[in-house]
Amino acid sequence: MGRSIDPMGQRIAKHEMDSGVKLYHRRRQLQAMGRWRAALKRLRNPEDRFVTLGYLAQAHCENGEFQEMLTYAMQQIELANARDDPYMKAEAFLNLAKAYERLADFSKAISYGRSSLQHRSMDPRTPGYAHLVIALAQLGFSQFQPSLEAFEQAMQVANKTGDKLLELQICVGLGALFTLLKDLGKALVFLRNALAILHTVTMDDVHAKYKSVILYHLSVVLRKSGAIVDAKDACDEALRLSMDSGNRPVQARCLSSLADINRELGETEKSWARYDAAYEIMRLINDRTGQVLVLGSMAKSASEGRRHDLGQCECQAIQLNKKCLDVAKNIGCKHAMLKCHLRLQELYRQLCDEDSEDIAKKAVTSLTQEMELFCNFCGQRYGLKDESLQALRCSHIFHERCLHNHLTQRENKTCPKCQCKAILMDNISIQLSPSAGSLDNVGAAASGLCRGPSTSAQGGSTTASSHISNFVGHPAPSLMRIKPCCSKDDFGLPQALLAVDENAEASRVLKSPQPLVISRSLTVTDV
Repeated sequence: MGRSIDPMGQRIAKHEMDSGVKLYHRRRQLQAMGRWRAALKRLRNPEDRFVTLGYLAQAHCENGEFQEMLTYAMQQIELANARDDPYMKAEAFLNLAKAYERLADFSKAISYGRSSLQHRSMDPRTPGYAHLVIALAQLGFSQFQPSLEAFEQAMQVANKTGDKLLELQICVGLGALFTLLKDLGKALVFLRNALAILHTVTMDDVHAKYKSVILYHLSVVLRKSGAIVDAKDACDEALRLSMDSGNRPVQARCLSSLADINRELGETEKSWARYDAAYEIMRLINDRTGQVLVLGSMAKSASEGRRHDLGQCECQAIQLNKKCLDVAKNIGCKHAMLKCHLRLQELYRQLCDEDSEDIAKKAVTSLTQEMELFCNFCGQRYGLKDESLQALRCSHIFHERCLHNHLTQRENKTCPKCQCKAILMDNISIQLSPSAGSLDNVGAAASGLCRGPSTSAQGGSTTASSHISNFVGHPAPSLMRIKPCCSKDDFGLPQALLAVDENAEASRVLKSPQPLVISRSLTVTDV
């Protein structure tokens, strides 16, 4: 005989579900998860069980417990398959994709994201988040053109559904993409737009969560632009917010960014202490994308600022670069691999090791070609210095100045890579005026970003929308109509790479999200 359903038990379970949501939004995540686990033991309704599994998956994701998130997403897909429910499958495959993206298994993330798109969704926003996960996974692979294409598709869904948090996450992702490509002007615009959208969010816990992520990315752009003081202000605030919420992935990235700032200021010892602390956190939570980020910064610091009195020599620099290279290869992050080989090439040149230098040089050439980091008009590489780029609807990227000349001087306006008609991307193309992307403007524009845009009583806000109006050929978009456009041996390695502080774990409480991949807005399976 089937198991009888106890009405009272089901009411208690539903109450535990609801109370868990209330606790979650009061930042009492561990108690919330306890309620949801208790509810799962009682719940018999498949839809309620599915939703509760989604709550737990998201909560573990925001805690940095990505393997646990994967476990609950797997239970969701088992339930969806048992019921042969396409709506459940769309959500479950999306959670699987998110889990694998955070675990830096980008191939599976892309595959499950596409599986989500193949099933009908009850929530019209779900395809947008599937495209977003695919875009972030492609970005993890350093496949910039496919990533741009997926971001464009996600933005189309955001436009159609009016989902402001989806738009915000797309802007953060595009900010990260253009930061990697060193188009700092566009990166700043997208991050400003994300910050402006954030000021429409009223829930304190959601606002703080997203603000810490945006300010972290902003600090990276400002530091690269030379605005060190503004970068430090943004990163200090991001670190405070992440520590208040127990968000260890963001906290570690902020520590790494502050270490980079310390390095720029010549504060070597403070810089290395923060690198060690950041790497330790990343290793504890098994954030491999974060590990690549921190190791890359440590390798750059060792390569550029070697000091024999601190025990930092070419040997340590080479070992750090090799260690970063190993992790980057394991997850397929070609951009990080490229930067490692560039540093190794210079180190071997200084050591007069011609054979090793030649191997590194060939790797640089190969990776540059694989990532297509060159403009087909002028033949020059991009991503080496701050310069404005532009993408066509086919997702191919060029120097903005070269593309502008091509579109204005030739009648046959086609993409030189694929021969498609040369049309700018609809939703994420912006064109910088000659001064808009300058370092002076970037630093000046950032001075008030930590406080957010100033507002008047009747919509007199100074937002990213007004900043975008400075760009040639594109009117300022309304924020309600979106078009704004993360060596095998141990010789010479810092101690944090070799040992774990057993007492460090006890002082941290897991409570919030992964930085480069912000958790999605609320849907049927979300809190």
